[in-house]
Amino acid sequence: MEITGLDKMIYTVGRITPNGVRLLGTCFHLNKKGLFATASHVTGNDNNNLIIFVSGKTDLTTYQDTTNNQGQTVPATIYKVDPVRDICILKIENEAFSNLQIGGADDIKVAESVGIVGFPHCVDGRNILTFQNTVVGAKVLIESSSIKSKHLVLNIQTRPGQSGSPIFRLSDSKLIGMIIGSYVPNGGGGISLGGVDPHTLHQTTHAVSSEYITKMI
Repeated sequence: MEITGLDKMIYTVGRITPNGVRLLGTCFHLNKKGLFATASHVTGNDNNNLIIFVSGKTDLTTYQDTTNNQGQTVPATIYKVDPVRDICILKIENEAFSNLQIGGADDIKVAESVGIVGFPHCVDGRNILTFQNTVVGAKVLIESSSIKSKHLVLNIQTRPGQSGSPIFRLSDSKLIGMIIGSYVPNGGGGISLGGVDPHTLHQTTHAVSSEYITKMI
């Protein structure tokens, strides 16, 4: 997979507050003008003061300065939401688009290698673009609102800031899914240790098939 240029495709979603910008999760530029994808729980389906944060200092091929919090805030609005599959499409007033090749879960096999690119700790104020690689552990159908959707189970633990991160097939950089988050049985453990639900501390993460993003744009 070619990591050069990913900093021009993958960004953070945030919200302007009286205390400054609060980062919420990861988003990525789609191959349609002005459109980005993220998880709907990242935005909470709330347009209020929503922005895409562009730092310009997130090049994966060099050192990223953890003390550099400068960047540009680009106003964003919610274009479409799929609440069943936890997908949100954002729109900005810009004609630019990416050359992203979008596939889906059908394009990947169990045990095949994938790359995840996102901002694991952005919700804690650390805006560092991070690449991780893992393998697909399972392909599953998950039911919500009586609708079954294709998901991938990845053999890796993720952080809240990675919600909305794109998942690429390493062999050709095709988008095959988007990070939704860890499997939390029975709605969670009811306690938090350092801001972490202990029920999420396992080496699996769910990702929704990117084919559903294609249908929304």
